[in-house]
Amino acid sequence: MSSADEERVASSASASTSESGVQNPSAAATSPTKKKKEWHPITMPTQQELAAQEFMNNCLVKSAISGAMGGLAGFAFGLFSASMENAHGGLDTVPELGPEKTTRVILREMFQNMKTKSVSYAKGFALMGALYSFNECVIEKWRAKHDKANPALAGCVTGAMMAHSAGPTAMCWGCASFAAFSTAIEYWMES
Repeated sequence: MSSADEERVASSASASTSESGVQNPSAAATSPTKKKKEWHPITMPTQQELAAQEFMNNCLVKSAISGAMGGLAGFAFGLFSASMENAHGGLDTVPELGPEKTTRVILREMFQNMKTKSVSYAKGFALMGALYSFNECVIEKWRAKHDKANPALAGCVTGAMMAHSAGPTAMCWGCASFAAFSTAIEYWMES
């Protein structure tokens, strides 16, 4: 039945209701309490949509996006932690020898500290986000599954990679702790 036919049936059903409020029995079948399913035609994706989807499924692209987002989060976290550090010890510390610092010098030191700390945090978070995203993407493609084991494996590999310079014991601890954290976050996000 086409949409024009459906509109005629609906208009005839509403027209069959008389002013006295009695409905025609055939009009009861199309009452508003029972909704009909709407069918929409299937549209195939265009070449541009397929290309965009393939681009976003690339592990390097996912890693770059996660690295950028991690860098922004790290920068914000560094600013916050540096401002808390400056609030508790930056203004009231005066050197014992020599002239007192001016407000301009103190503010310059505070902003320098905030810049140094936020850039340091941004680099760490960007590296961690990029590594984790890349590892998870590669593991997901290798296993050909999207399940809860992928974040745990990616966390283990990422934790070990982040701690590689400290030796095998640190790599094992990094693997275990990052895998546990990734698994906990995965379960928390799904609930």
